[in-house]
Amino acid sequence: MIKHIRLFRIFIISLVISVIIVTIKYLLHDHNLEPIEQSSLHNSVSSGVFFVVGFILSATIADYKESEKIPADFASNVEGLVEDARSIHQSYPKFDLDGYETQLKTILTSFNSDVRRKSHKSRDHIHALNPYYLQMEKAGVPANFIVKLKQQQSILLRSVFRVNYIQRISFIPSATILARSIVILLIIMLTLTNVDPFYGGLVIVGLISFILAYMLILIHVISTPFHAEGKTRDDVSLFLLADVKRHIGSKERT
Repeated sequence: MIKHIRLFRIFIISLVISVIIVTIKYLLHDHNLEPIEQSSLHNSVSSGVFFVVGFILSATIADYKESEKIPADFASNVEGLVEDARSIHQSYPKFDLDGYETQLKTILTSFNSDVRRKSHKSRDHIHALNPYYLQMEKAGVPANFIVKLKQQQSILLRSVFRVNYIQRISFIPSATILARSIVILLIIMLTLTNVDPFYGGLVIVGLISFILAYMLILIHVISTPFHAEGKTRDDVSLFLLADVKRHIGSKERT
């Protein structure tokens, strides 16, 4: 039951908001408190509001779509590091492969925690791979092999920095404030407008209120793609990190 509530959370909140607005408009109409007469300008204003909110939503979704790619890229790079290190260890067994794999599992765990809690431990854990590369150099591993591993390490850091940026920075905060302001002003205008026929206009006001409320809440939710686990069903999934962690922990080594 709780899972279903989380799934329809935005829908329920938007529905409640629209019901409140419809109720307020009905009361205003009942007390003849609708001083604004309906005109063609209403359509222009409504279209402009939908355009601005839609533009901000589309830009926010672009960051969200990029966030969906980051866990897959991060997991694939960690698994690539594991497989390359195992292959190297077969020919150069003098470096600590077990310690290297343990460090990679620590990186996966800390990255999972960082994106949920906005912490920065995974950066230090990624840098902690450097001593193992020194071990590889002393074990005689060719430089090009080590360079490849370091390049993958840099990609992990880039993913960490990108997630931190997306989590902290919202898309043009002033534009978001503008969207919220014009939505509120549009709803106030609609509630104070004398529409005819009334009940048909009441349904339209409720529908417009529902759509705009839903869009604003959605923008707020997806502007932070990673929330605390279980807070929302719209989070970017991190299940691939757990899959790679299980792969590292497996006893089978190719």
